[in-house]
Amino acid sequence: MTRVLLVYASTHGHTGRIATRIAETLRATGADVELQHAGDGDPSPAGYDAVVVGASIHAGHHQRDIVAWAQRHRTCLGRLPAAFFSVCLTAADDTEESRVATRTYLDEFVEATGWTPDRMETFAGAIQYREYDFATRLLIRLLMHKGGHPTDTSRDHDFTDWDSVEAFAHEFAARLTPAAA
Repeated sequence: MTRVLLVYASTHGHTGRIATRIAETLRATGADVELQHAGDGDPSPAGYDAVVVGASIHAGHHQRDIVAWAQRHRTCLGRLPAAFFSVCLTAADDTEESRVATRTYLDEFVEATGWTPDRMETFAGAIQYREYDFATRLLIRLLMHKGGHPTDTSRDHDFTDWDSVEAFAHEFAARLTPAAA
């Protein structure tokens, strides 16, 4: 059985939900997946057959916890089949400008960590008004209004293409072992 470490950073929980869906999909292919938040210790990729890493964009950058984790473990990560997923609200817009922005976030992650994953993907995130404190909710609502996005603060707005999340996991599993495909 292929042992996979899935490490993620999530500020408001949506990246954790995406990581959980990836873990569930990998498990359905026969992989043994350990799911860990980067802020909960320093999980080592040593002893695993593959690694998936995920983080979201906040204030224009991936979380420091995951960047620092990837920096510390980049040598080991470079020897394993590994994938990285980024969660970014910008990806919800199907424009050339948003594609350039999300690609830039991935490039900046690689530059900051010194690690180039075998596979990288960006998923649209969510506006989680109910998770934000008052000031953040107000700021996000103003930004969303300016961009023509949902401003109803009584509920959250999920832009994630969950089929793409599962396809990402299946593609990664297919690279690991013929049985996982």
